[in-house]
Order: sequence, then C-alpha cells, then structure tokens
Amino acid sequence: MSRIGRDQVLEAIVSGLAGEDYVLALWLEGADGTNSLDAYSDIDLVCYAKEGRVNDAVRRMDDALERLGTLDIAYEQPGRPANNRYKAYHLTDTPESLLIDVTFQGESFPVSFLREDRTVIPLVLLDKASVVKFGPVDAASHRSQLQSQLTQAKGIFSQRSRAVKYTRRGLFLESLAYYHKYVLNSLVDVLRIVHTPLQADCFLVHATRDFPAPVVSMLETLYAVRNVEDIAEGIKRAEDLFASAVAEAERLLP
Repeated sequence: MSRIGRDQVLEAIVSGLAGEDYVLALWLEGADGTNSLDAYSDIDLVCYAKEGRVNDAVRRMDDALERLGTLDIAYEQPGRPANNRYKAYHLTDTPESLLIDVTFQGESFPVSFLREDRTVIPLVLLDKASVVKFGPVDAASHRSQLQSQLTQAKGIFSQRSRAVKYTRRGLFLESLAYYHKYVLNSLVDVLRIVHTPLQADCFLVHATRDFPAPVVSMLETLYAVRNVEDIAEGIKRAEDLFASAVAEAERLLP
C-alpha cells in the first residue's frame, strides 16, 4: 500500500528547495493548474533557477526527493539545453501513476502565460522574483505560427500515397507507420488549428477533453485500424475530413 501522498511530495519539494537563493520560483502546471486532479494525475512541476544554477537546482531536487523516500525512477531526457532540463521521478512508496515531471529552467529561458489560455494555468508554490506573469496573445505572431503549421500539414498530407502503396502491398506495419505519419498526424494538426488554436502544438494530448465529441469519435474510428483494409478505408475517409478541416482553418486564418 502506498504510504507517501501527493501533498507530502509537494511539501518535501518546497521545503527542500525554497531556502536556496538560486531557486527563484516553483509552480505546478497540468491538472493542478486547471483544477482537474483525479486519482491518476501526475505532478507537472517547473523549477525556475538563476542563470548558471540549473544544475544546482537539479541536484537539490534529487536530494529532496531522496530524503523523502527511495526513487525507482530518476530519468533525464537527453539532448536538451542546459537552461531547460527535464527529469521524471517516481518514489517507490507512492502510487504508480504519481510520476513527478520536473522541468528545470534558467533565467535565459523565456516564461510566458497567456490570459486567454485556460488549459495551461500555473499554480504558484514559490515565486521570489515575480517570474510567473500573464500577457495577451500576440495576434500577428500567433497567426503566423498557425499558418506555418497549416502549410506543413498540407505538405505532409499531400504525400499520403506513401501510405497507400503499402496497403496495396499488403504490409500492415509499414502501412500503419505511414498512415500515422502522412495522414493522421496532419489531420490532427489541422483540427488543432480549428478547434484549439491556443494549443495547436498539443497533438493528441487531452484530445478527448479539447475536441468536440463528434471529432473525438471520428478520430477514434480512424485510429482503430486492424488490417491494411481498414487503413486503406481510413485514408479515403481522411481525405474528405482533411479537406473540410483545411477549408475551415483557412477561413479562420485569412
């Protein structure tokens, strides 16, 4: 039975890091920020440190968690810049779903939250330097980003014949890989532009929450393929859906 709870983990992190002068802010995102916690929610935490002290913050976080219990996961994602490190932790005596995802950012890494975005809301645990601030959407810049995403999606979808040829060869695994890459991924990207423009880069993360129910049902059907015949049919269905979504996106992005 799990003996260490969510609140105990957060208390250990705050008490372990708050006293360090190089730790400028700690805040939660994800379900904590949107007040949508359930029994399976993990902890999405950002630790904001003085420039050049991110490594110290990582070591202090390691120490704070190790003092609380035994870590059976302490994974760091490779290839990230020194001012934006990411680690995933798990304590043995916590529920298996209570992963602790920590992003360690330095002062040179920009932080901004949009007033209009109600899906990414920071829950501040500590803020010594007024790091967490809200600003408006830069409409011109945001439109440019969405237009670029739309152009990219259209270009990739136009190559869906790469998936079609594998269905005709009867090769399921290859068909599946190219179906996702050249058909479904592009469709989801355009649907994001149409339905959740402020979270256009979120792909399928929280798709069930973010998309209208008919869109969710349609995507579930397209993803639920069992053989090359299902994939071939999915490609045909996706063509009309993609064209409709593109037309709507272009209407929204004059």
